[in-house]
Amino acid sequence: MTSTRPSSTFSRSLPVSTDRLNSRRPSGRSIPSPIDRQPAPNDQEVPTITDEISEIKRYEDFTTIDWVQDAVYEQSRRRAKRRSGTGFWDQEGILGWRRKVYESYDAGQAWLVVTLVGMAIGLNSAVLNIITEWLSDIKLGHCTTAFYLNENFCCWGAENGCPEWKNWTSFWMFNYVFYLFGALMLSSIAAVLVKSFAPYAAGSGISEIKCIIAGFVMKGFLGAWTLIIKSIALPLAIASGLSVGKEGPSVHFAVCTGNVISRFFGKYKQNASKTREILTASAAAGVAVAFGSPIGGVLFSLEEMANYFPLKTLWRSYFCALVATSVLAAVNPFRTGQLVMFQVQYDRTWHFFELLFFVGLGIFG
Repeated sequence: MTSTRPSSTFSRSLPVSTDRLNSRRPSGRSIPSPIDRQPAPNDQEVPTITDEISEIKRYEDFTTIDWVQDAVYEQSRRRAKRRSGTGFWDQEGILGWRRKVYESYDAGQAWLVVTLVGMAIGLNSAVLNIITEWLSDIKLGHCTTAFYLNENFCCWGAENGCPEWKNWTSFWMFNYVFYLFGALMLSSIAAVLVKSFAPYAAGSGISEIKCIIAGFVMKGFLGAWTLIIKSIALPLAIASGLSVGKEGPSVHFAVCTGNVISRFFGKYKQNASKTREILTASAAAGVAVAFGSPIGGVLFSLEEMANYFPLKTLWRSYFCALVATSVLAAVNPFRTGQLVMFQVQYDRTWHFFELLFFVGLGIFG
């Protein structure tokens, strides 16, 4: 009689613990690993491992990323991809060339993404510079030979203006009214676009991007609509004469570009933690096109943006910034060979008495 009591007690407590385990349901922040849910053989109702891995983990808005869980998902995806072997590139073929090609593409996918992101950021920055210059001069007058040219291009080579560039009227008072009306119209259009279509496009966005790269989820802040409205409203706001610049917002639209392009690749669409590497490289490219300095962009991303910066992300960030500045230099929006509007020209030698001021700066520093 005494020997049967422990077994009966264990048999009664087992369903209770089983019910407790079964009652635990995964929340939106915690999803069980696909490895723990192996499909039973000869059971068509249970989803296969590839179907479970293909499901993207959805994050709720204003939550944080589970980095360990994303790492488990990435390992599960690679393991299931090798195990399935159903696709054309998953089969061995002759000497296993198909699988080798796919694994090489999967390994080098990050370099392809940062190349496309750098090209898009450089092209977008060049277009924004051209539009900003034209909108800034259209408040004062227009070019009679070509309406789409600003004063600098209309009077190319002339020092003190040219007959092709005409003011709106011959009276300075009416020109001032036109200038004031144009500035109000440009700033109003920018404000209405941001308020109506993309509220996240307001401001520079650097503080929010630092939180997002650290693992905070803000849906829509780096979306396609934010990128479009930011690219349209930024030239309008700068050309209106407001005390705003493109340096801070350039980081925002650059990171938006990296986020939008990375969504087209399954490796980054299904893994939010890996997407942060592309966002870090995009931030470096945004600073690089704003100041014409690839190394400066990488240093900014290293010091200010990311709290986790491995060596591979360092090289990819530098490559993305280099591609962006190369595209900007190829477009040459100012037609002067300069990457930015204001650039220092070292065409004079320094004098000896200037060393005293540098010594003073060094002492106080």
